Amino acid sequence: MTGEVILLDFWPSMFGMRVRVALAEKGIEYEFREEDLRNKSPLLLEMNPVHKKIPVLIHNGKPVCESLVALQYIDETWKDKAPLLPSDPYGKAQARFWADFIDKKLYDIGRKFLWEKQGEEAEAAKKEFIDCLKLLEGELGNKPYFGGEIFGYLDIALVTFYSWFYAYETFGNFSIEAECPKLIEWCKSVASSNGAKGSNGFPAGYSQYRARMTAEVILLDFWPSMFGMRVRVALAEKGIEYEFREEDLRNKSPLLLEMNPVHKKIPVLIHNGKPVCESLIAVQYIDETWKDKAPLLPSDPYGKAQARFWADFIDKKPYELGKKFLWEKQGEEVEAAKKEFIDCLKLLEGELGNKPYFGGEIFGYLDIALITFYSWFFAYETVGNFSIEAECPKLIEWCKRCMEKETVSKSLPDQHKVHDVVTEYRKVLGVE
Repeated sequence: MTGEVILLDFWPSMFGMRVRVALAEKGIEYEFREEDLRNKSPLLLEMNPVHKKIPVLIHNGKPVCESLVALQYIDETWKDKAPLLPSDPYGKAQARFWADFIDKKLYDIGRKFLWEKQGEEAEAAKKEFIDCLKLLEGELGNKPYFGGEIFGYLDIALVTFYSWFYAYETFGNFSIEAECPKLIEWCKSVASSNGAKGSNGFPAGYSQYRARMTAEVILLDFWPSMFGMRVRVALAEKGIEYEFREEDLRNKSPLLLEMNPVHKKIPVLIHNGKPVCESLIAVQYIDETWKDKAPLLPSDPYGKAQARFWADFIDKKPYELGKKFLWEKQGEEVEAAKKEFIDCLKLLEGELGNKPYFGGEIFGYLDIALITFYSWFFAYETVGNFSIEAECPKLIEWCKRCMEKETVSKSLPDQHKVHDVVTEYRKVLGVE
């Protein structure tokens, strides 16, 4: 049964459009509720108390927030029609990577020259915006859709920006078609195709990934990275042997630059010669590739959606706030960041509740997403001059419980060693 489906949205939102397209692809009827973003409804504030933003998909009374999380939830809940994500783990990982790139780069850069005064920064943003579109055009290649013959997840993630292209071009004084003709061809094809409107006739999926259980596994990483630690813990949970290659971030290896030409960052998981970038994407890839042991994500779509939402929250809020007071000079903004950092940890402590792990009795995806920050807690506390244990005692109990697991304790470095690295880097920045 479909159950009751409600979408809290604002009509011009490219993020809300994603959910609308996905529901249309699946043929799901739903109630659309338009939100006034200057006067948000009590229902929106209740359903998304963390970000207080649209879109929110409500299914049988349960909210799913963040558009890309909602797309995956829709695909995993209504499996009988129009698969959105590829069937193989590597295809999924690549689609998630590029969708994440769209939100982290393309959207944020577009905001800069749409909503800020003209100047050097806005001009640089325009150039970078076009460069991002060219990267996406290169990823599309000569295929009809990003996934090949099938309209899917990554197509949905990007095509909703098409409705904003005229605004970008007008305010930016450039032509996207002149710069990225193949991408505009794709936009027009998608906008006019039956597939984008949820028609039948989709193939069953993509070809299966071959020889994945015996593949070579390499991790390009930097030992203090909480993001790299996530991948290490996930591999340890699955019992997967791998080659660890330490990267010098001041002199990045040719392999790192080849395997992650977009961000040029660690960690990069290389499996059978293919790269998987971004730590949360890598953890999901590991879970979907090696299914025979230690499931990391919950089995039900809603549990998956909630775990993904909170993991995304960790990267967008606590991590970014921690950067502010670790690497910037003291001042009002830094003091505000410290307070908000603690507030975020309290939110996570509330989500944990009295459960042993975030998912209940089983250590999993969201635990991995957060526990790696524990190795940085001493640095946060020392620089910030506060006590996380005093503010969030249950969260620290959970940290210690996780550290009792060998897969965690052997994957995380000593807190004092991380603190030493932080101290040295603060001296380099001139903020120590």
